[in-house]
Amino acid sequence: MALGTAMKRVDPFQELMGIQDRMNQLFRNTFSGYADENIASGAWSPAVDIYEAPEAIEMTFEIPGVNQQDIRVHLENNLLTVSGERRLEHDDRREGYHRVERNYGSFQRSFTLPSTIDPNLINAVFENGLLRLTLPKRPETQPRAIEVKVK
Repeated sequence: MALGTAMKRVDPFQELMGIQDRMNQLFRNTFSGYADENIASGAWSPAVDIYEAPEAIEMTFEIPGVNQQDIRVHLENNLLTVSGERRLEHDDRREGYHRVERNYGSFQRSFTLPSTIDPNLINAVFENGLLRLTLPKRPETQPRAIEVKVK
């Protein structure tokens, strides 16, 4: 080290948090729009599992800490939107916090539904931090066996 050069103090945890933030941003930029049309402008977006059965599509959103009255499910022009808000447990900024990793605030996820879904039969159930949506398919779009007759 040359004389007169100051040493820079490095905080490895700050470096790791910066790397994590850059990775999260890269992931959002790379994969947004593939699984859904995520319109989330808030600080967080709940994870969702989507399963397709012959008779319905099932969606399970992981939203612990969100109150049922803060969840909205809306369908318009085949665009299903799930939105809500997770409120901060303590509004005061208490001393002693080293890190706050849980996300708070509003969220919104939107999905374009296929025309096979019957919009009149969609069902939503919220239990133990999971929002489960069942999107039944129209009967005429479900697979069916065709009997072969002998002549």
